[in-house]
Amino acid sequence: MITLDSLDRISYFCSMPSSARRGLSRELEFLKFKKGKVIFDEGDPAEFVWIIESGWVYLIKHTLNGGYATIFILTPDEALCGISALDGGGVYSTRAVAATDASFLRIPRAAFLKLLSRYPKFASRVLLSCCDRMRHMAEMISLSQASVEQRLVHVLLKLRNSFGRTVPITHQELARMVGTRWETSIRTLAHLKQKGWVSSGRGWITILAPRQLKGILRNCN
Repeated sequence: MITLDSLDRISYFCSMPSSARRGLSRELEFLKFKKGKVIFDEGDPAEFVWIIESGWVYLIKHTLNGGYATIFILTPDEALCGISALDGGGVYSTRAVAATDASFLRIPRAAFLKLLSRYPKFASRVLLSCCDRMRHMAEMISLSQASVEQRLVHVLLKLRNSFGRTVPITHQELARMVGTRWETSIRTLAHLKQKGWVSSGRGWITILAPRQLKGILRNCN
């Protein structure tokens, strides 16, 4: 059974009374996935909501040309598929893949809906998360005609909000999020390194000059 201490560390549940968290702990499942494992697939029935306890997760979408695009990277204390679970009979709209070894609290859809109706602060936290992702999607749409450099900078700055100055990401992972070829991503990043605005190594990128990077986005029409 999930302990109350573990629920205390999840911001979604902090505002709930201890009696409610105690009851919820009996309905939750604790699950672990190794890096690269599929947590759920696009089109699967949305029977659960997942809260990330540790590690981070890619949300991946099928593209019209038969490939995949990474649309989000989620980090601990974030929820997967709250919107899908709200839709009765809905399905997961993306594939979720463990980007690192990761652990989750899995909530049945019925229990999730009950929490939304009973605890306004919990519902508000879920709503804020959904709004943030919708805002991100709107930004990505507005950048759809932007240059690779502008899209890459946008992704790096978004990841900086989650991870801080140094982002744990590979060139391949970055290219998938930007929606470009691996080679193009490397060339673009090398250009930013030459300016002294970023540095990188195996599996990491450090943002050295966020103000200058934001200037690239201001030039995006």
